[in-house]
Amino acid sequence: MPSELRVQRNSLAQQVVDRVRALIADGTYPIGERLPAEGPLGEAFGVGRSTLREAMRVLASRGIVDVRHGDGTFIAAGALHEPFEERLGRAGLRDLYEARLVLELPLAELAAQRRTSRDVATMRKALKTRAAAAKRGDVDAYGNADFDFHLAVARAAKNAALFDMYAAFVDVAKPALGTMIDARYIQNERDTLHDALCDAIAAGDRSKARRLVRSHLQGSHENMESNRTW
Repeated sequence: MPSELRVQRNSLAQQVVDRVRALIADGTYPIGERLPAEGPLGEAFGVGRSTLREAMRVLASRGIVDVRHGDGTFIAAGALHEPFEERLGRAGLRDLYEARLVLELPLAELAAQRRTSRDVATMRKALKTRAAAAKRGDVDAYGNADFDFHLAVARAAKNAALFDMYAAFVDVAKPALGTMIDARYIQNERDTLHDALCDAIAAGDRSKARRLVRSHLQGSHENMESNRTW
């Protein structure tokens, strides 16, 4: 097993669980395959027997591996049927932002085509709340208002399927993304893209709305990578 797959010494059993799941997802451990014996597997991950056994108990309880006493531990048939919330919860930063881009681009374009005056008023109200929260350094209120704005855009698209997908994504991703900002960052933020996006949607400018969404998310991703903010 490549060295980059090794688990760090201060890791917990859950990190072994996550690593095994990732190896199943990428085909390293196919369905039905027997895992290496406890000794070699623990050595490959760089963890002790107790940590590995705890991880295997978790995997077995979730139906990801099948422990056959006297025969070994096998990848179970249902190993890839992982709940959406769990899969998304393990996603990396780049994956989250790529997913946001895929969802938010068509939503913004449709919003520019289908928005009502009430939709635009809801967006502007969220942005006003967001700005006030940033000024006083209220991280929770800022994060809530930010996603309220994006949900208002999604709602203005008037596509129930896309909205439900995006709302489900926000429910899972919001807590993880929210931990990456602090009061200092939001007080120093000089964002104009949200207001510009709202104006583009209000004006019915679909192409400009798409450009602004792309600029916003790419810029946010770069900021988070360098400053751990979003």
